[in-house]
Amino acid sequence: MIWVVTAVFVACMIFGMPIVFALGIPGAIYILLSDLPVTMIPAKMFSGVDVFVLLAIPMFIVAGNLMNFAGISIRLVRFSMAVVGSLPGGLAMVNIVSLMFCSGVTGAASADIAAVGSILIPAMRKQGYSEGFCAALTSVASSMGPIIPPSILFVVYGFMANVSIASLFLAGVVPGVVICLAMMITVYVLAKKHNYPSGDRFSFSVLLRETKSASLALLLPVIIVGGMGLGVMTPTEVSGVAVILSFVFGKFIYKELQWRDIPGILAESAILSGAVVFIVATNNILLYAVTLEQLADKLGAFFFAITQNKILILMMLNALLLFLGAIVDCLPLMILFIPVIKPLFATLGVDPVHAGVMIVLNMTIGLSTPPVGTSLFIAASIAKTDIQSATRHMTPFLIAVIIVLLLVTYYPPITLWFPDLVMK
Repeated sequence: MIWVVTAVFVACMIFGMPIVFALGIPGAIYILLSDLPVTMIPAKMFSGVDVFVLLAIPMFIVAGNLMNFAGISIRLVRFSMAVVGSLPGGLAMVNIVSLMFCSGVTGAASADIAAVGSILIPAMRKQGYSEGFCAALTSVASSMGPIIPPSILFVVYGFMANVSIASLFLAGVVPGVVICLAMMITVYVLAKKHNYPSGDRFSFSVLLRETKSASLALLLPVIIVGGMGLGVMTPTEVSGVAVILSFVFGKFIYKELQWRDIPGILAESAILSGAVVFIVATNNILLYAVTLEQLADKLGAFFFAITQNKILILMMLNALLLFLGAIVDCLPLMILFIPVIKPLFATLGVDPVHAGVMIVLNMTIGLSTPPVGTSLFIAASIAKTDIQSATRHMTPFLIAVIIVLLLVTYYPPITLWFPDLVMK
């Protein structure tokens, strides 16, 4: 029976069917062929989304969209310019650091690229950086977005794997910073090799001015991480606080958010939130089939039949997730595969929080790689270049983030140290 379900799912993907139906139809077929009551289909859909923690997803989406209209992004860019703009490859460095700071605000790679890329990519082009370089740098650096809290993918993983979302948020901080440092080192080497220009000389007075201007924006991720890490707020509560603060900052403090912007922001957020929730609902039908067929046990047996070595199995899992992340968007991929691979990580003795960071990082790297590469397409469109040109400049940046991925995989303290420190 599982082969029929798999064949239908693959056929749906090949023919370009929307992922929400590609997930639901195979599960529905399984229920029908198994002579189970048809009412199981809507029952499984509703049970999949009837979870309080999922309210955090639309709230964080609304908060991120409000922040993009609130003038927060430009303040973070100017702050980053004051901090690292004087280094070799100044604007490229600013691009990376700005994406890191914006990650702590929006929690979504595509939103970060749209906010930062639209400001910095044209500026980089004026300084002589190639279109392909700008697109490659921005798309790969955006992999920090779903790693640094708040992260919609961590909310989904926490829900699917029954893992503390607060711990996941805290676990993403250090790997996100390490990705930033790895990217900056890569840019430094390339800047020295190709003589990329530096920005203005470092000024302490400018740094103080831009720090003051961006202070509220920098405070948001501290509130989010601190509120959850200290147990003061639940993920759902902190997402509501993020919405309120984003609105207050944008409307009454920065005064760049207009009343006329609100309907469009809410409409866009509702569409994206509805898509996410619908995917979760239809996936629960397929998950029911996967559970009955014990696919997780079969996958584990397959890997252990090849080798018993934990290091090699983790390497194969990384390779599998990187491959799948390159051909399937990360959100539906996570929703589909987490229940399947979670038992395998448990068998290997991998902490579920550590496993969550590994999974999310693998899939976000896939956002920058063709053929799907959502982040790559957005960055290339802003840079006004083709995918092939961007891909040619991508290799050194991909090497940098994959090195970080291997570090995260084989050195668990890089993910577990911070949550253990805060939540003990």
